[in-house]
Amino acid sequence: MSQDIHVTSACIGKVQSNLNEKLIPALKDLKKDVGSTGVTFPGFGTQGLIFGGKYSDVQHNVQGAVQDAIKTVEAWIEALETVKRNWIQAENNSTVVYR
Repeated sequence: MSQDIHVTSACIGKVQSNLNEKLIPALKDLKKDVGSTGVTFPGFGTQGLIFGGKYSDVQHNVQGAVQDAIKTVEAWIEALETVKRNWIQAENNSTVVYR
């Protein structure tokens, strides 16, 4: 059996909204939270000097990856705007006009 799946410009706009209003703020919160998870001495005990520096490096790497994800999602939102405009044009062009 096949499903009837219909994409609309409103649906594309809703995806944009969800990315902008939900995903980006969640990613920004994650980036902030990663920065607040520092482990101070003596958190790693006698191995603190070794693990502390490595842990800090991992935090920095994660924050960079999250920032890259934010930029990617922002690019998706922008690309979806083009998709939506094209979809609206296609919807308008496929409308039957009676004269």
